[in-house]
Amino acid sequence: MTAAETRRLRAALEARVLERAAAFRERYAPLTPDRMAAGVGFRWRTAAIAGRDGLLDAASGTILVAEGQSPRRQRFTLAHEVMHRLIEQDGELLSDLHEAYEGAALERALERLCNLGAAEMLLPRAEVERALAAGPNPRLVWELAARFAVSEPTVAVALVGALGPGALAAVFGGDPLAVYFAFGTGAPARGTVLPAEHPLVAVRAAGLPHRGRLVLPGEVRVERAWARPRRGRVYLLATGVGAAGG
Repeated sequence: MTAAETRRLRAALEARVLERAAAFRERYAPLTPDRMAAGVGFRWRTAAIAGRDGLLDAASGTILVAEGQSPRRQRFTLAHEVMHRLIEQDGELLSDLHEAYEGAALERALERLCNLGAAEMLLPRAEVERALAAGPNPRLVWELAARFAVSEPTVAVALVGALGPGALAAVFGGDPLAVYFAFGTGAPARGTVLPAEHPLVAVRAAGLPHRGRLVLPGEVRVERAWARPRRGRVYLLATGVGAAGG
């Protein structure tokens, strides 16, 4: 398979996942947790799950969601596990997934597709694209979260999906400033601390937005970044993202 064919196959996988998620949303709306789980023939409950947000236990027909999460986060975790089930039930999609990826890349792709589908269930792509019509703006992370009663990570995943390849969404907070969550190309790991001289540290300190190029931890170069401070955090949207030397 050529590189161009692989890119087309991967784009087709994303489109298929979005279609499955949208169809599920339309069929089972309103998507309460009980209705989401029942839509794939499962029950759900919270539980102590070491090192995981959620777990699909096919043997007992139960979706486990890590206790202690906010209700919005639990809803996204549940939607993510539902997407795992929907993908498992789609033989053609599974076949294409294994053709496009292998090894560790397969597992990463599956998790990313489940995130993408979960975001589509809770926050339709059409609404995200409408919000992006005026251009990328970090304000969309908290504004869409409030408008659709979803978590900010859900919005971040949806924005990255709508912006396409080379996009990144992240939120930083704490002292010293570190990654709260990040999704997309070159996303730094949760908890990664920014150097004291980093421009995003200055964004929070000065209370002023940033627009332009950035270098993120791991020498990830960002061609177009938009950052805004809010309530002690820094919200970032970026496009044209790629690792240095890549």
